[in-house]
Amino acid sequence: MTRARRTVTTLGVAALVAAAAAVVAAQPGPYVDAGPADGGAPDAGPLIVDGPDLAGLARPQTSAAAAPSRVRLGDTLTLFVEVIYDEKVTVNLPATLELAPYFEETRRTSSDERRSDGTRKRTYQVQLRAWELGDLRIPPIPVGYTAGGQQSWVVTNTVPIEVHGSLGDVDDKTALLADTPPVALRSRDWRLPLAAAVGLAALAVALVAWRLRRRRRVLAPTVVPVRPAAVTVALGGPAERALAALAALERAGTLGTDPRAGYEEMVEIVRGFCGEQFGVATVDRTSDELLRALARPMPPATHGLARRWFARCDLVKYAAERPAPAAARGDLGSARELVIAAAAPAAAAAAEAAKAKAEAAAETAAAAAGVPAAGAEVRDG
Repeated sequence: MTRARRTVTTLGVAALVAAAAAVVAAQPGPYVDAGPADGGAPDAGPLIVDGPDLAGLARPQTSAAAAPSRVRLGDTLTLFVEVIYDEKVTVNLPATLELAPYFEETRRTSSDERRSDGTRKRTYQVQLRAWELGDLRIPPIPVGYTAGGQQSWVVTNTVPIEVHGSLGDVDDKTALLADTPPVALRSRDWRLPLAAAVGLAALAVALVAWRLRRRRRVLAPTVVPVRPAAVTVALGGPAERALAALAALERAGTLGTDPRAGYEEMVEIVRGFCGEQFGVATVDRTSDELLRALARPMPPATHGLARRWFARCDLVKYAAERPAPAAARGDLGSARELVIAAAAPAAAAAAEAAKAKAEAAAETAAAAAGVPAAGAEVRDG
């Protein structure tokens, strides 16, 4: 087994173990009852004490009471929490009272009043529903207060509640079915198993792709570059003179030192070549007029190249554009390409015509001498 295959196998086993562990971790644990085992009064939780004093301010005075204090199982009662505090103090009750599973908060209201001694009184009315039997007690309720950016708290007294009765005391056996106590729900967290499954699937796809690649691996063909054969074409007098003039312009460096003068000289070289090569007038003609005159004799591809080249050069000549050195060298190279592309078809046609003329002259000479020309059919008389 190769090292790569051992590595892939190890990763696969690790992914399977991780997926199994994630599935086990996602299973919910057993439900634990938070109440006392003997069914007596509920545990008040950790001991709650008053918070630190705020300098220069009197502590709010709190008290708690319930009405009624004796209820039947499933009935509701009202917990009254009264807070007397200074006007400079802001008081608040916790958003949720930790009373489950013995009591369930169903509604809450509050009212404020100003007292004759200048203090304020706030009364919270919290409606609770009893869900456990026995002599219960509501633990101290913390009341927070804030003044000058500082925070502290005070706690109320405990409130005894007696809950009596059973379902057997109810004439209608379904009377309490509409009001059932809260039930802890067991849920499963599938995020870890899904993540493990996705990772395992990705690993399996990678393993399959690796095996298929090993089976279908082929040697890449070796590409040997072949240099194209050089073709020598006699361009003729106008093209040779234009190329020589462009070479002299490049050696002089005028395109870099004085772009406008250099471009004017380069454009005149190309215009002179076009006039000699295609027999069109170039004097007192704009670039567009010259291009219209060259549309018929010049090949279409070469004519498009000439149109783009003249447009760039006119920007330097007439729009005072100063091209970068690299752009100027590129335009000089494009001028050479334009001359060669325009002269090559004519040179090829001239060579073909010269060849045909030479063959015709040879046939004429052979006929005058009574000798069959090369390639002629000879028959016996």
